[in-house]
Amino acid sequence: MPKAPRESGSEHRSRRDPESRGRAAMAPSRVAPPLEELCVRSAIDNLDFIGDVGHTDANLLKIILPHCTAEQLQKIEDTTKVKGRDLSPITNELWLRHYSRKFGDENVQTVMDRMKKTNKFFKWKALYQAKLREQDDVEKKCVERLRELYKESSEKKDSRKLQQIELMPPPTKKRNFGSSGGGGSSGRFGGGSSSRFGKASDPAPKGRLMKKARMEYAASHEAKRLQQVRKNPPGRR
Repeated sequence: MPKAPRESGSEHRSRRDPESRGRAAMAPSRVAPPLEELCVRSAIDNLDFIGDVGHTDANLLKIILPHCTAEQLQKIEDTTKVKGRDLSPITNELWLRHYSRKFGDENVQTVMDRMKKTNKFFKWKALYQAKLREQDDVEKKCVERLRELYKESSEKKDSRKLQQIELMPPPTKKRNFGSSGGGGSSGRFGGGSSSRFGKASDPAPKGRLMKKARMEYAASHEAKRLQQVRKNPPGRR
């Protein structure tokens, strides 16, 4: 007669304890994530170090690249293009998102309307870079204008400041004292034509006045009396 199969210890305990069977059924199963998912997570965590993506599957790139900043996306796209692969079919939509975040939805709509009107379409990466250059030019002009205004304001302030001026004393004229008479008459400070301050040099108006005074004195009665006294002194007979 064949023997019945022997039960293991765990099976025997589970059959005897219904609660243990329930706990075993509810325990989570620890399953390792697929290798592809691990690679995608690792790529997203290290976007700063990614350059050329080579021939990576486009579906994987559509998962990884949306996590890039504009700088990271440009580096990956430019590096991969050097190797011969164009990622614009994948990244064009991403550049539209970056354009909208950077410059607003109104600018996006304006650009789209212009492209429809002119029937000329451009990649959003080129439009993003062109808008950045335009914005930089505007900022540079504003900064330059502010510098000019500041310079003009400084010059006006400097012109209003008090300036120190060195004042020089007025030139002094030397006064000559003395008389320039003739006939043996003497001046106040000396005889003849000399004075204590040097050689006298009376100006012409002064000389004429002195000459006139002498002539009037010679014609006066007192002068005639003195001349008569000189000719006939009192002690002389």
